[in-house]
Amino acid sequence: MKRTRRTVIRNASLVTAALAGVPAVSAADAPPEWDPETVYTSGDRVVYDGAVWEAQWWTRGDEPGASEWGPWEQTDADPDPEPPEQPTAAFTAAPDAPAPGDAVTFDASGSTGALETYAWAFGDGTEATGKVVSHAYDNPGDYEVELTVTDADGETDTATDAIAVEERDTEPGEVTAETTLAEFYPNYAERYVPDLFDLWLPDDAADYGADTDAIRANAADGTLEFGSLGTQALPWVQQFDENGLPRHASSQLLPWLLVLPEEPDPPTFQGSGRGVAWDQTAGPTAASNDPAPFVQPQWPTDAVGEADDEVAERDAVHNQPMHRDDWDSHFSLPDEILYNHDNQLLDTIKNDVHPLTGASLGGDSFTANAPMSVTAEVHSDGWSGHQVLLFKNTGRVPYHLDGAVIWWVGPSKYGKTMSAGHYNNEQRPEPGVGHPQRDIIEVVLDDEHMPDRYEGMDVDLSAFAIRLAFHDSPYMFRTAYPGQYWSLEIRTGDNLNGRHQSDAERQRLVDTMVDTCHVELRHDLDIERNTDLVEEIELTNRVAN
Repeated sequence: MKRTRRTVIRNASLVTAALAGVPAVSAADAPPEWDPETVYTSGDRVVYDGAVWEAQWWTRGDEPGASEWGPWEQTDADPDPEPPEQPTAAFTAAPDAPAPGDAVTFDASGSTGALETYAWAFGDGTEATGKVVSHAYDNPGDYEVELTVTDADGETDTATDAIAVEERDTEPGEVTAETTLAEFYPNYAERYVPDLFDLWLPDDAADYGADTDAIRANAADGTLEFGSLGTQALPWVQQFDENGLPRHASSQLLPWLLVLPEEPDPPTFQGSGRGVAWDQTAGPTAASNDPAPFVQPQWPTDAVGEADDEVAERDAVHNQPMHRDDWDSHFSLPDEILYNHDNQLLDTIKNDVHPLTGASLGGDSFTANAPMSVTAEVHSDGWSGHQVLLFKNTGRVPYHLDGAVIWWVGPSKYGKTMSAGHYNNEQRPEPGVGHPQRDIIEVVLDDEHMPDRYEGMDVDLSAFAIRLAFHDSPYMFRTAYPGQYWSLEIRTGDNLNGRHQSDAERQRLVDTMVDTCHVELRHDLDIERNTDLVEEIELTNRVAN
């Protein structure tokens, strides 16, 4: 235990009492009831007549409060205090993907308890103290950061997390209208950028001031200047650069940044769409765990070629093995999956913990590991329809969505025709572009496994999880851009019973979808962690979009 002046005084008092042969009263415990036979010395506290009294000098048998001149003085202390809160260490790092020399802010404000000290070890041999500290790493590498918090009683707790420090593609430097593509990112040709302009130059780029002739003439040799890209691309790239997005990622997004608006494009849906949507919606709700700014440091190479290794990095998620040998774009889940109540997903939903690590997800409603919001809707055609989760990137940089895992509780589909659901992204020029497939799991929640807070719903509920698995098209259509929407639709079975549900029951259903929803974007795009998470919740059933 940490040795403080307070503990020294308290220990001395206990020793004195012990030597006198009288019961010792610890100041750290709730005061005992006054006993007329016990000897009390200065500073001892007792409970009498619903109040806490403190002895001013040696006393035995003197009733507290019997005389204003007596040895007892009433205090404002709680006679029945709550047990002291145990310390809990937690911290965030921003930016979470720094380059050497970047100042990283480590913030322990999420720690709890009556904390007195915050001790940091940054994994490179340096240390610091304080609730919020700043540190810069001299060299690239993976570092394990450790925070130890200590409360007033000397109790401690420790939290650790890894931070990856990577060299930037180039020195940051200001990006201006005169900056060329080669100056911005010297390895642009290795990231498929010239071919992206050839294949995906938007038809309406000229409407945003883009010089399409200059783009076609100068993209291949890198002399293309940002001023030729019109009104949209340069401000977006400057914003991304200021917020730490790697330049190899920005360069792959350039063709679509030409026409990316500042305001969000209105969301569209497949299936029945908003024309038959319920009046009841939930959200938009920001991630309640208040995730830190999110930058994925190393977007995979988007090169296209004949050699297997040229496409393996880009399509690593899609190429992960599936457990199902009978792949069918319209398959139904077998009962051993649909009613497997040992699936770790159920503990995740019930206790709001991460299925792989067991760590708390840290929120009381929708949670995510990146800044975003969600809205839940139901587009209902009588007895059936689509449950919809509409997400919006509320951060300052794009997210690479490949491998994203989303889970929630919604109306049961009973494992039927699992392909009857869609991924939507307004930056996809048409449904076939971006070519997302999905891995999907559903576990029907019976009474025994239903979390208490969702009992009594008028519809059957299931726990769902989906992983997006893209291939065969560039990353600019696998991306959630700042301020823009992306969404999931899952067709339900004959389960909504819309004619018999009250407005309150409908509202509770969409509220449940939001409250249980979590989005897990791949952070450092490490395929191994993604594989472990997928296997933990048996998310290995592939369907086409």
